[in-house]
Amino acid sequence: MLTSAGCNALDYLIESVDRIHCVDLNYRQNAVLDLKLALFKNGDYNMLWEFFGDGKKNNAKDIYKNKLSDFLQPESKKFWDLKIKYFDGGLFRKTFYYRGASGILAWWVSRYLKSRPSLKKKIDQLLATEDLLAQKIIFKSLEKQLFSFPLNTIMNRLSVLALAGVPKSQFELVSSNGTEKTSDYLKDCFQKTFNNNPGAKNYFYQVYYYGKYTKESCPEYLKEENFEKIRGQIEKITFSTESINDYLKKSDIPFTHFVLLDHMDWLVANQPTILEEQWNLINSRSSKHSRVLFRSAAKDQSFLPKHVFNNFSFYPGVEDVQKNDRVGMYRYTGLAIKNPN
Repeated sequence: MLTSAGCNALDYLIESVDRIHCVDLNYRQNAVLDLKLALFKNGDYNMLWEFFGDGKKNNAKDIYKNKLSDFLQPESKKFWDLKIKYFDGGLFRKTFYYRGASGILAWWVSRYLKSRPSLKKKIDQLLATEDLLAQKIIFKSLEKQLFSFPLNTIMNRLSVLALAGVPKSQFELVSSNGTEKTSDYLKDCFQKTFNNNPGAKNYFYQVYYYGKYTKESCPEYLKEENFEKIRGQIEKITFSTESINDYLKKSDIPFTHFVLLDHMDWLVANQPTILEEQWNLINSRSSKHSRVLFRSAAKDQSFLPKHVFNNFSFYPGVEDVQKNDRVGMYRYTGLAIKNPN
């Protein structure tokens, strides 16, 4: 699976899987996962919560030096020796979740929204309600303010989207070759998300807006009842900083599941040969009936290499999956199931 800071990998341990290998070209993502692993190995639940629930920890540098750094891989340690200060809090960007490129964007957007009292009040209501009918009414009253001229202009800028981790190739999928503005796409995404999922349980938008989680709304790995179960299986997770293709080329493990997130959107326009090679490797390194989960800004799976459809069938009920997607930033969620030989 793609590392992506390791939240999903840690959550999967609750299901008592045999082994998880995380791969990411971005060493920072692996460093974040490694710090979380160290907290499970030599910390306790309260320490984990303060670091990654509240996003800040008193004496973070001392705790890192005395309890965590010895448990890190060398590349992770090199990163955190410089960046552990992210958990100190600050005058403006008060938590870890407002650091890094996407964190800066989250901080800027949240500051803009919170500086407008009527807008802030409605967003607070939106992210606190469990009543979907009331939520639809709140969101309807928010739309004009959220998608006003200044925010629309920002949303349609490639430079701003790059901060959110949206490459030009994905922007082109989003914009349907120029026929749809990104702001219109996002408006549709928000409508689907907040019409179908209670804001009170949507920790994805809560952490983006507030810069922290609450114990009532957070990833599974941050729940106290799951701490010991995850701690007991932490050695099942390994990770490496490389491409999926490079890892699969040297692996002889028959994987049962692949979790690719949206990374194929990065390849489809710029590196189609790598995308084709990737699916050949997935096919050769997968066990019988293995599954491949991914998401995309494309409208369906037709952007994949043609040979994929000879080896895999696609789960037809993706509409139900997408309806319950609390992020809602992707037009398509794909689940490919390997055909029996």
